[in-house]
Amino acid sequence: MKFPDLARYALWLGVAETALENRHEYHMTTTWLPHLLTNTLSLLLPDVFRVFLPARTTVKTQPADDIDALAQTLTTVVRDNDQYVSYVTPLAVGYILSHPRFNIYKGKLAEKRFAGLGLDALPHGSTAFGLTALVMETAEQAYTTFPRQSVLHPLLKWSNDHPALASGIVLAAATLFWETGEYRIHLYELEQRGGNPDQINMQWSLDDTLRDCAANTIGWLLAVLVRRLLS
Repeated sequence: MKFPDLARYALWLGVAETALENRHEYHMTTTWLPHLLTNTLSLLLPDVFRVFLPARTTVKTQPADDIDALAQTLTTVVRDNDQYVSYVTPLAVGYILSHPRFNIYKGKLAEKRFAGLGLDALPHGSTAFGLTALVMETAEQAYTTFPRQSVLHPLLKWSNDHPALASGIVLAAATLFWETGEYRIHLYELEQRGGNPDQINMQWSLDDTLRDCAANTIGWLLAVLVRRLLS
């Protein structure tokens, strides 16, 4: 077993422990189940692909069809990619930092500010960095793998030619989905606790959302810059 695999499993154990503690602390499904499911999928995805894309699946010069090309892309970017763990680590760490013993999203730690941003800017920005890097790598690999006659070829070519914009669109969509989910969970938890924000886990405000978006933008810019420097 390689170190990247051990790292993913260790992170999953940390996520599971945090989910258990948040469940005991707040007694609400929203404090643990969505995060546990999301991180389980992201952290164990290589193992899922090892089941459905066994080791005999190798990169070929000319894929037989789009399905074969997709399998080759996922094999290269996820299943056999030792760097994959670095892409999903920030998301897992971001949830682990909501542990009741050292929660950076509420209480005194949440009040700390550096250049107008809170401590939660670190997991937000690094998660955006990881997602951006993953999207750009996937776009490049898919473009070189899918056959030119594929119906997806124009989109893949555009994504490969404009990695910053393509990854920015994906990140914007993910941010909208995430922030909307946080807002709905925040309202639900407040309803369950009679409107007392001290007794809920999900803290949400418009200012916090704007800071999250700023952190995500910084993470995206850094990922784009690093890619350009390394290319």
